Amino acid sequence: MKFLFLFLAILLAMEPVVSGRRHMLRCMGDLGICRPACRQSEEPYLYCRNYQPCCLPFYVRIDISGKEGKNDWSRENRWPKVS
Repeated sequence: MKFLFLFLAILLAMEPVVSGRRHMLRCMGDLGICRPACRQSEEPYLYCRNYQPCCLPFYVRIDISGKEGKNDWSRENRWPKVS
């Protein structure tokens, strides 16, 4: 009986192993994934360290100017306006 409890304790302490899955390289502050080809709902943006495109979801907005203008997502500029 002690052997069974010892075996269960060791089994629960080990990390789960998922075979066949590779670690996916994340990009753009963990918003995107580096893939050979982006999915239909993703947009390629720049390149990762492994020379694959950084695939971002379509709803992620990136402004390279660094200024917040009329296209920011503040409460006043959201659509539709609720009064």
